[in-house]
Amino acid sequence: MKRISVCLLGVLLLLAALISCTPRPPGQSSELDGALGESLPAGQTIPLILSHDGAPDDIAAAAFIARHPQIDLLAVINSYGEQHPSESMDAWQRYLYEVLDQDTAAFGLGSEQSLDPQHNQFPADWRAGADYFWNVELPPASGEYQSSNGAGLIVKQVRDASAPVTVLVLGGQTDLALALQQDPGLTENIRQVVIMGGAFNQPGNLSEVPGYEHNPAAEWNIYVDALAAHQVFTSGAQVSVVPLDGSDDFFIDQSDLDLIQASDDPALQVLADLWSQQLEWWGGGGFKIWDIVAAVAVTNPEFFHWVEDGIDVDTDPGETHGQTFALNNGSQLTRYAVRADFAAVHEKVFEILLSMEK
Repeated sequence: MKRISVCLLGVLLLLAALISCTPRPPGQSSELDGALGESLPAGQTIPLILSHDGAPDDIAAAAFIARHPQIDLLAVINSYGEQHPSESMDAWQRYLYEVLDQDTAAFGLGSEQSLDPQHNQFPADWRAGADYFWNVELPPASGEYQSSNGAGLIVKQVRDASAPVTVLVLGGQTDLALALQQDPGLTENIRQVVIMGGAFNQPGNLSEVPGYEHNPAAEWNIYVDALAAHQVFTSGAQVSVVPLDGSDDFFIDQSDLDLIQASDDPALQVLADLWSQQLEWWGGGGFKIWDIVAAVAVTNPEFFHWVEDGIDVDTDPGETHGQTFALNNGSQLTRYAVRADFAAVHEKVFEILLSMEK
């Protein structure tokens, strides 16, 4: 009887091993196994490179990252997208060094144009706002700042890092794509690329803006450099995309502004000024803030429901240029969020932002 039990146990273990090695069907939803699907263990630190395009939600995401005790911010890349990288560079350096106190983070100046021959751009008035840091007052520079080429800095930081690096892309993927062109083997020391961008099971957000009604499918961050997005998606890196599907229902309202408005923390003072403006721009009822949701996905992927699958983007000219889509090939290198626990995201955002008040 004992021998039969042992044999039966062996058969069951063999079956379990075979099942665990069987690929998931294309497009199957899951919480990814292992570190990428779990919350960050206490004491573990994530070395991170932030690539942003100067949008208001980038400013909030940078504050979250700078205040998070388990994120080691290696570098910030001023990237193509809502801003002109060279125009907003001084303001972002003052924000990074004088407000967020990230003195050890390197600063990279990104490409001024997209890789995509379409050279799509955000509306001109949005870009003007980003170039001037949305007219939010910042402290003067306390010294002379240094900067490097954005793509080159990504290559150097990833290659020099003692542990695999996470790259968080909150604008166009131009500089990361350029870095991967320079050094395709860079993926060996990239833990994952987390991207805010795209729309998989819902329309894009271009058509909400006058003059862009012709494209109902694309999301702005992908649209401005679809070719760069294609190169990153197909690079062989582990990629986690937080599209509109998993970020479009996260709002900031007056009660959130009230939480930070009386703070003496310089970062929260900047956010309070910015959010006051945004409440006016959006009509006072609340405004959407996408990029900080992707920042939360870096440390708390368990707040999201992911679909593992190959992904790509339409790079052909036309009304679907920049549209993201699943390949239905079951790839476990890439995944996208189809929904999020926004209550949990909100709680985490303010836990981190208000941590300096405790």
